[in-house]
Amino acid sequence: MAVALAAGVLGAIQPEVNAELGDRLGSALVASLVNFAVALAVTAVVVAFRPGTKGRLRRLGSWPVPHWTLTAGFGGAIVVLAGAVAVDTIGVAIFSVAFFAGQITFGLLVDRLGVSPGGVRPVTAPRVQAVVLAAVAVVLAQTGQPVGDFAPGLVAFSVVAGAAVAFQSAFNGRIASATGDAVAATAVNVTVGTIALAVIVGGLTAAGELGALDWPGEPLLYSGGALGAAIVLSLAAASAALGVLRATLTMLGAQLLAAFAVDWVARGDAPTAGVVAGGVLIVAAVALVGRRAPVTRARAG
Repeated sequence: MAVALAAGVLGAIQPEVNAELGDRLGSALVASLVNFAVALAVTAVVVAFRPGTKGRLRRLGSWPVPHWTLTAGFGGAIVVLAGAVAVDTIGVAIFSVAFFAGQITFGLLVDRLGVSPGGVRPVTAPRVQAVVLAAVAVVLAQTGQPVGDFAPGLVAFSVVAGAAVAFQSAFNGRIASATGDAVAATAVNVTVGTIALAVIVGGLTAAGELGALDWPGEPLLYSGGALGAAIVLSLAAASAALGVLRATLTMLGAQLLAAFAVDWVARGDAPTAGVVAGGVLIVAAVALVGRRAPVTRARAG
């Protein structure tokens, strides 16, 4: 629980950092690639001091997990890109509410399908109520926003990013559970995400679609990748222990409170009544999903 809460605080700070970098660079896509490249470098340093993890990565092909779990990095790439694109317009708080609505909704599906470790977690009334509250929270979060900030497309993209990270958390949690090494899962995640974004940026550069980039000199603007690596590692560990839905909802309580603070302090935007109401409903969803329910174990394989 403590790990998930810490990930939530980092999750509120990272989108703001990435959005600022994207704005300064003039390309949210390149900022996303930088984010993953930094995360990859940080993870590589950690792996260098963990001989056991290096050995596991060499035996990646023999890991006792379905090969599709190794694609978790694609979900991470979508999340980083969504933050870089959407936060500058809709703010961290609304992004967080929409993001978690997608993650909660698809976290329910992921747990029901037994994709995450720990077996099938049945659809219960409290879990369905939590998803409904999350959907209402997204609508309320946009209520009272200035016309210029009302961006349904960006809100929808933020919801899609939440859905992507639900699968990412499940895949990484499954790898961490099977290998006993959350760092190995994180290493695969950031490698796949970096390659995916590099291919896209490389293609756009070759086609002449990317203009000149203005690289800022402030080192803190490049810290998003380190924060992202910490978030992925934290969620992999928390999801393996709590399940995707419960880990997600635990994380969001901290992320929403931190998001309000970031918007207020860093951007000078006091939360509107709609954003606060959306935050309250999301926290209520945390309480609902925390109710115990019997777990049905999935068949091996």
